[in-house]
Amino acid sequence: MIMPCPFCNGLNLGIGRLTEDREGYPTYIYCTDCGCQGPWIYLHYMPDVIEVACKLTGWNKRSK
Repeated sequence: MIMPCPFCNGLNLGIGRLTEDREGYPTYIYCTDCGCQGPWIYLHYMPDVIEVACKLTGWNKRSK
């Protein structure tokens, strides 16, 4: 289960992806309420489920 934003406690989260480079697509989770952004990881695809991305990016390991 994905945890709320560590800064505003919001649950309006999305998956962001930047332009592909030689390592893949920089992918991250972000909070649409406060703009907080999780750490990037490089993927070669866009995950469909935010729970998958949270496990890959370490969103649930963040703390206030």
